[in-house]
Amino acid sequence: MARRTEYHKEFPFPAEKVFTAIATKQYWEDRLAAVGGTNARVTSFSADDSGITVELEQFIPRSKLPSVAQTVIKNDMVIERKESWTKFDGTSTGELFATMKGGPGNVKGTRTLKADGDRSVVDATVEGRVSVPIVGGKLEKLVLQSLVDLYEKEDKFTADWIEKNL
Repeated sequence: MARRTEYHKEFPFPAEKVFTAIATKQYWEDRLAAVGGTNARVTSFSADDSGITVELEQFIPRSKLPSVAQTVIKNDMVIERKESWTKFDGTSTGELFATMKGGPGNVKGTRTLKADGDRSVVDATVEGRVSVPIVGGKLEKLVLQSLVDLYEKEDKFTADWIEKNL
């Protein structure tokens, strides 16, 4: 059974400015360099009039995984992430998907970027699924909490990046 969580972030910038950041390949490369871990990389990026699609690859050494995860994952973990956003028309809706390459789980969800006066809000609903008997539920909780922690780091980076670059 999959577990679900919600995430809410407010930015002190107009939504259009946040969208401009995520529509910039350099933003993604800089974000991965800052908070993506060792050997993280952008594997694909496109931004056009229809929206944005970005694919990322991130690595987590097995030694940095919680002990319950190490019982299931015998090698370093490779995470493939894909995020897509609709064109911005005052709001933008995104879909996300992440999988552990060769692993027993995945994460999928939606994100919405919208204006809130001269500020903006990003709301996300994310579902994590780990198909491992007995410990799957524990791992799903860990995955979702780790994802929220990662979103917080990525969003802090995003705010700093926008402040410096846009």
